[in-house]
Amino acid sequence: MSTQKSSFVVDAMLGNLAKKLRILGYDSKYSSSIEDDKIILIAKNEKRIILTKDEQLTKIAEKQNVSFVLIRGNDEFEQIVQINEKFKLDKFEVVTDNSRCIACNGKLEVVEKFRIIGKIPEGVIEREKKFWMCDSCKKVYWEGTHFEKLQEFATKLNDRIK
Repeated sequence: MSTQKSSFVVDAMLGNLAKKLRILGYDSKYSSSIEDDKIILIAKNEKRIILTKDEQLTKIAEKQNVSFVLIRGNDEFEQIVQINEKFKLDKFEVVTDNSRCIACNGKLEVVEKFRIIGKIPEGVIEREKKFWMCDSCKKVYWEGTHFEKLQEFATKLNDRIK
């Protein structure tokens, strides 16, 4: 039985958090220039949880019965722990098949190697076996050296929230 993962709308001050959540597979709408009233509207219409550092925005959200987390500090690890304390999240995993595009929040789909030749460095094509492409912005991903660090990040999160 699969449960619906929480989805978020992330305010302009939390771009790095939005990227981390996308990598972990969470649908996270983000814009570096989004107005508070637009954030409230998106959260209401799409049943998203607002992630913000803006206390004024949380007061508006509360009055309108919109879910939110007031984020403290700048460490993404601690920020995700704060979200989990208020809204229990799934076990954290970095699985490229479930990740979302860090650039635009689109879904990643497996793409054949021959379709991306010329779009990424030749060395990567030779070295890597599996590739993903964003269904929206067409950005190409692979499990490079950063992938291990992301796995460690997810493991550390799971150890912390047990």
